[in-house]
Amino acid sequence: MTREGNRGGVVAAAAVAAIAVLLFVPLRAGVAGAAPADRIWFAPGPGTTDFVRLFQHPDEWVRARQQFSVFKFYQQHTQTPAPAIVGPNTYTALASAGAFRTLRQWGKKIGIEVGAVKEFYCTADASGMDAAVRDTLASVAAVQTASGTVSYLAMDEPWVSGRSRACGGPALEPTADRVAFYMRGVHAVYPNIAIGLIEAYPFSSADAIDRMLSLLADRGTPPAFLHMDVDWHLSGAPAFVRDIKRLSDAARARGITYGVIITGYNGDADALYAVDAYGMTDLLSQTFGNWGGMPDHLIFQSWAESRTGLLITPNNLPETRAFTHTSLTADILRRLQGATGPSTGHAVIR
Repeated sequence: MTREGNRGGVVAAAAVAAIAVLLFVPLRAGVAGAAPADRIWFAPGPGTTDFVRLFQHPDEWVRARQQFSVFKFYQQHTQTPAPAIVGPNTYTALASAGAFRTLRQWGKKIGIEVGAVKEFYCTADASGMDAAVRDTLASVAAVQTASGTVSYLAMDEPWVSGRSRACGGPALEPTADRVAFYMRGVHAVYPNIAIGLIEAYPFSSADAIDRMLSLLADRGTPPAFLHMDVDWHLSGAPAFVRDIKRLSDAARARGITYGVIITGYNGDADALYAVDAYGMTDLLSQTFGNWGGMPDHLIFQSWAESRTGLLITPNNLPETRAFTHTSLTADILRRLQGATGPSTGHAVIR
């Protein structure tokens, strides 16, 4: 993972107050359209202490579990020995709990967020990218060994690492070549897995991301989807509304499924995390208007890091407790399904 969260030094009491305002702002009912395939994705924080419990106690998240179609793991969850960021959620622990098999039994699809272009893969010869392909193939095989099936691979921001000098940056073309190499290599073995792209905004401008899509199309390897990782504190609300909608139009014009990651930036407490997740909810309402106009994919994903360096926020369960990841997922979907545009600004008690 390359993404980094922001910490604003906000105290918990202020955070809860901010959430209260967001929760009590009504979103007027909109006209529901046909839902795109696999619209809702769920990806818990990699080291969350109740990650395995999701599969051991499905009764603790009945509502949220019904709403998502794709459960996304981090690639580190499939690797042995397990990298430190997954904490107790090692491949052995997940496989022993039947996580991959259980998702198949629930009728849920599995996605893996994978490293396609990272600095350690950017070698002068093809050996680095060969290793990237092999690592992904090994991750897919690990899920299969545990009785699961991988439907999606989400490339973790190849143009973030790709901007480094080691990867030929800041030019975009060397990374496009590497991504194309990677996609061809994986598809040679698993042609039916959809491989898509996560990119960071405003780290990369809307113009740059649009050009990335063109570069991949020119190489005959367009991504199956584009998922936007947005730091809206850095972009500002007006730029978010302008550019996230523009990129949605650009992706759909190319036949690429478009999604936005809904996340929080502060990993010190569930309530602090929720402040930004609800802020993103309001911006999505402003940008896309009603439920039928929302992005094809909505990805509820955490990589928030605590001040102690742990990726354990927010807690996932139970969905009946405020600000857990499953509670946020269900509540944000409720709000977005009733959205018609910008919030009214008048608080009401639910």
